[in-house]
Amino acid sequence: MLHGWGMHAGALEPLAAMLSGKYRVTCIDLPGHGGSVRQPWPDDPKSLASLLLAAAPMRATWLGWSLGGLAAIQVARDAPSRVARLILLAATPCFTRRPDWPCAMSRSELERFATQFAAAPDRMLQRFGALQFRGVPDAVQGTRRLRELLGDCEPSTAALVTGLRVLLDMDLREALASCGLPAGVILGGSDPLIPVDVADALIEFVPRVQVACIEDAGHAPFITHKNEVAAAVAAMMAGPLV
Repeated sequence: MLHGWGMHAGALEPLAAMLSGKYRVTCIDLPGHGGSVRQPWPDDPKSLASLLLAAAPMRATWLGWSLGGLAAIQVARDAPSRVARLILLAATPCFTRRPDWPCAMSRSELERFATQFAAAPDRMLQRFGALQFRGVPDAVQGTRRLRELLGDCEPSTAALVTGLRVLLDMDLREALASCGLPAGVILGGSDPLIPVDVADALIEFVPRVQVACIEDAGHAPFITHKNEVAAAVAAMMAGPLV
């Protein structure tokens, strides 16, 4: 499991705990986050994949949440023999809107967030944490729970800046479509960052993709709807590998 921007592996603990009774679960901190806070984010995607592979089992299902979804696809592109299947959790192979990819955030919106983050990192991190649950019925409780899981472990500013650049620029649609691996996507019906309409685009673009949409869930559905997410993951894990 790979976490999202501004977080660390501890954020995924609720989901990991639910799945660990049936599966071996490995949660990895992205460079510059959590226990890897002193590890600089590599300059190129292949080096990032190498770092993650060094901490992972020899062959596994890779589940990536948000930014972690892009990292998981990169791993699959560079080392397909190490990946049994991909599961994208509130993630997409391309986070910014393009002429042929309308179901995404506008580039200007994400660039504005990056500019605001550069001016006030701590405040924007707090705002981003709350944004995970915007529009969700139990938003206050979800925000509180995420803060508890993250604790006082803050990512490096350099890694956060690089992570935003990755979200702005990286387009791994072709890598996801051509990797030949079983893929699943779990989306929140109320996610303010990943439009749920991306499901239709992925079904057309990616062979054999499984899509699960969790109504009323936001960008961190594994906290507010952990039973539904765990069930969706288990269903995708039970699918064929070829």
